Amino acid sequence: MTAAYPGQARHAQVVHALGAAIVRGELGPGSPVPTEDALVSRFEVGRSALREGVKVLAGKGLLESRTSAGTRVRPRESWNLLDPDILRWRYSEDASPADIRALADLRVALEPGAARLAAESASAAQRGVIAASMSALWATVEAPDEFVAADLAFHRAVFAACHNDLLLYIHDVVSVALGAIRPLHTHSVAHNRETLPAHQQVAEAIQRGHHRKAEAAMREIVEGARADLIREQNAEGAGPP
Repeated sequence: MTAAYPGQARHAQVVHALGAAIVRGELGPGSPVPTEDALVSRFEVGRSALREGVKVLAGKGLLESRTSAGTRVRPRESWNLLDPDILRWRYSEDASPADIRALADLRVALEPGAARLAAESASAAQRGVIAASMSALWATVEAPDEFVAADLAFHRAVFAACHNDLLLYIHDVVSVALGAIRPLHTHSVAHNRETLPAHQQVAEAIQRGHHRKAEAAMREIVEGARADLIREQNAEGAGPP
């Protein structure tokens, strides 16, 4: 997975704390950031470290500095949404329902096609990795945390088998977000077990080179996950009877 901005540097605490506040909406688009004096006091860093942190955030598309207007938060459409830090901040434990829905939609858009390409292109070695990942899913179905890890490995193996470096790069970049959304669908052992036949269908279709079956089975998985998410969000929004 793409690495986060190094945390050891003095200015890194500025990058992570201020960046997270922007991405989570604590500082809205167009908002001025606190004064340099206030930020130096808050983060207990020197001015050079503070300015370096602001420079890093500007490089991520979050901030802009102008002589006449000072430093302000840029609009969301200017952000580098595939930056690994922005993904981490966006998909923290308190990720918004809208952000989680966006990720579920992304899976529906990408993963069925990836399964189709894998069935068309997978090498013998890659089919072996997919088969091993499928075995790990069966083996961990009673352990939700281990099942999440096995599920992520299975889906990455499918993307790797596409022989498409752009698709694999996109998968790896957003894997931090994928890791955040998986627990929403894998907290129930019974539910995990229910998803295994469709995963098995994907694996077997790729083994046999049946691209349409692989695509259809993967679509069942990701559309089912999105439907589960929508039901959960609707139930939460309804509140107690």
